[in-house]
Amino acid sequence: MHATSLPIVLETGGMMARINMEAIVDELEGNFSRVLKAVVEETAPDNTADVRQIMRIFRMRLERGFGRWEHVSDRCIDSGY
Repeated sequence: MHATSLPIVLETGGMMARINMEAIVDELEGNFSRVLKAVVEETAPDNTADVRQIMRIFRMRLERGFGRWEHVSDRCIDSGY
C-alpha cells in the first residue's frame, strides 16, 4: 500500500476520503452547466456567453485551483446508500 493511499485522520478524529475532482465534474457536468448558466443570467442578465464556454472556463479554473485528488471529510460522502 502506497503512503498516499493510507486514510487521513483529521485532528478531530474523523476520517477523510479522497475524491477525483475531474471525475466529479464529468459526472455532474449537466448540473454544473445549469447552475453556472443560472448564476450568469442572474448576475449579468445581458451577458451573451455560451454555456459551453462558461463550462470550459470553469473546468480550466478547477484544474488550476485544485489537485487531481482532493481530500474531504467523511461527512461529505455517503458510500453506503
